[in-house]
This record gives sequence, structure tokens and C-alpha cells, in this order.
Amino acid sequence: MKKNLIFLCALAYTHCQEPTISTIQTYQQNNLYHDALILCNAALATTDQPIPFYLLQGTCFLALGDINNALAVYNTILSSNPQIIAAQYNKGYAYKIAGNFAKAIPIFKKLITQKSDYEHARLALSFSYLSSGDFARGWHAHTWYLKKYNKDCQALRSLIGTNRLSGKKIALISEGGLGDTIQFIRYAQRLKECGAIVTAHVQEPLIPLLSRCPFIDTLVSAKKPVDPHHDATASLMSLPAVFHDNEKTFPCTIPYIFPDQALVQEWKKTFTDSDTFNIGICWQASIANDESRLPIARRGMPLALFAPLASLDDICLYSIQKYDGAQQGNTISFSLTTFPSDFDQTHGSFMDTAAIMMHLDLIITVDTAIAHLAGALGKPVWLLLPFYADWRWIYGRTDSPWYPTMRIFQQKKPFDWESVIKLVCEELKKAVNNYN
Repeated sequence: MKKNLIFLCALAYTHCQEPTISTIQTYQQNNLYHDALILCNAALATTDQPIPFYLLQGTCFLALGDINNALAVYNTILSSNPQIIAAQYNKGYAYKIAGNFAKAIPIFKKLITQKSDYEHARLALSFSYLSSGDFARGWHAHTWYLKKYNKDCQALRSLIGTNRLSGKKIALISEGGLGDTIQFIRYAQRLKECGAIVTAHVQEPLIPLLSRCPFIDTLVSAKKPVDPHHDATASLMSLPAVFHDNEKTFPCTIPYIFPDQALVQEWKKTFTDSDTFNIGICWQASIANDESRLPIARRGMPLALFAPLASLDDICLYSIQKYDGAQQGNTISFSLTTFPSDFDQTHGSFMDTAAIMMHLDLIITVDTAIAHLAGALGKPVWLLLPFYADWRWIYGRTDSPWYPTMRIFQQKKPFDWESVIKLVCEELKKAVNNYN
């Protein structure tokens, strides 16, 4: 609290001074984008070197989801300074955020011809293709990044290309968060079906859950070094590119993760009313992870917005929220069933959650590991997405080629969770009527 007060006092002081680049950047780093815009405008009214302030102004507009004003800023810069790479890139990125890949992709391509090692443009190009559903071009463009960071898996590509996986020892390495591992561990099953001997190095919290997957021969902590005698290694998130997969070929043998049946039976007594439509909800992704994203891409939403769902007849809401955001359950006025404090601790991460999901009629969740777990279990799951979402959900789609049981509800306007919940309520009424 004292640290925050000192920071706010310092900002109040700098607000009265002549705006500087570092001051505006400090505001941005602390998510004070509206205040940063005020300082940008003040600086632009007096400076004889406007370009840095225009770039900062554009960043504020992008963060706040004001795509049109962001584009206007970058066009202003480029009209007199067409050689400024940052303005070119940010213009392409603004189009990418808006889902206008037809305009974004040529910009990134042009930047790469000007500067072949421009990593941001390389990644933006590949993710633009992937977000538009063009997986062939997306994986091809992503090869540059994989090669640079030694994730291109040449040994595995060779074994796949020559159909020599049978009997080969393959080590898979977790990458990203827990949800990423849950999503891409499905490739261990594909490799196993090809006759490979699969060792999976995963985050320790996932070991109890993934130990029930019959297609993993050996499961070890990601902290342990890889046995040098393996025939090939691969990071889990590189495997769709290695296999050149598209939405018709993604491994979709659902379920591919399995709950502990003893826990399923143990939790059964919690769900006794067969006439109630039971829904598990999760409203907050990792705050630390979200704060590294633009505000329009942040996945968490206030629990209070779920109130309209609780008001529907024959509905019972269950909290499957852990850690960040769970304390919001103490501030709501609607009924929400929670679980004991040792939930997912005594038996291991996600173990109780997976068992409980087997008794739920629907899971409604923001973009976090819960969505991947529900999809991997083959449970009906409704995914709530911000305006700017991850490439894997494919822009504009209401379904997912990764999870056949998933429906997607995405913001049409930045920060507009209310409209998302309104649509969810409408669809939920239909689902409950069909259930009854």
C-alpha cells in the first residue's frame, strides 16, 4: 500500500511537469493508458520531435482497443516518414488485432524483406496466418522462429517423413503454461500410435493428472534433464508445425485425459439433484500472465457479471476457480457453490476438478487451463474470449478444431463482457430447455 501511494504521488507530480517519454512509458507500464494519452497530447502540442510521442500515443490507442485512432496515428507518422519501421509494424499489428489479416500480412511481409531478422514481424506474420486459419502458410512462416530457438525438431521431422517412428524414443518437453501442456500433450498419443516410446517432461503440478494417460510411457518433471539416448526431442508446442497439421488433421481423439474414477465416485454425492443443470464457472486467468498482455487481450472478467446466469431457473453454479480471483466469491450476491480449501491440493492439481467436471452439465470459463482440461475430457465447455484472443482459437470462429465439445463466445467490442454474458444467457436458456 505504501509503495503504491508513493508511486501515485510521484505520478501526480510528473503530471504537472513537461511530459517526457520516460514519464509516459511509466504510465503505460502501470496500465494508466488514459493518463498516458493526456500526456502524449500535451507533448505533441509543444514538441518539435513528435515521432516518439506519436508512437507512444498509438500504443495507448492499441492497448485501449481504439484501432481507428491507432491507425490514424501510424498513418500520420508514415505520411512524412515512411521509413520508420516501428510505425509500419504497429500499423500491421493494429490490423492484426482487428482481424484484418488481408491488410496486416502484406505489411509484415514487407518488413521482413527490409529486415530479414525482424523477429516481431516474423512472429506476427506466422500468427496472422494461424489466426486466420491458414495453417499451411502459418507453420511455414513459423519455421524461422523454431529454427532460431532450436525448436525445429529436425530429428523428429526426419523420423516422421521416413515413417521410422516405431520403436524410437521420443522426449517431449513442456512449453508455456499448464493449459498449453494439457492442449498439446495429445501429440504424445499420436506418437504412441506410430509405435514410438514416449517420455513427457511436464510441469510438476500436472504429473498426477497426466499419469493416467496410457499413451505416455514415462512421465517426469520438466526440471529433470532429458536422457541423451533419446532418438529425438521436441517441445510440445512445436508439434503442430512438425506434423504440418491443419484443422482436419489435428489429433482429436477425445477424451485424451482421464479423471481418477475413485475421485469421480467420491464427488458424486455432491451432485444429488438430477433436475438441476449444473455449471462449473471459472472467471479469472493468471493475473501475472494477463498483466503482460495488452488490456484488450486480458482474459479475466469480474465474477459479478455471472449474476444473470444464476438467476435462471433450474441452474446451479459451481466455482472451479482457484487462486487468482477466487476471493471475488466473498463479494457476490448470487448463489455460487464452492469447494473445500484442500480442493485440488490433497490429490494434486486438477485432480478434483477433473473428477467434478464429470458431474457437470457444462463448463463456462475464460481462456485458461480449465478450458483445455474440459475440452480434453470431452465435456461441454463454453469459452469466453476477449476482443483480442490467442491464435489457437482462430479469429471469428464459434467452434474449435482442437476441442469438438467447445463453443466460443468472443467480445465484439473491446472490454464488452456484458454482451458476451447476455448471449451466453440466451444460449443457456435453450440448453436448459433441451436438458429438461
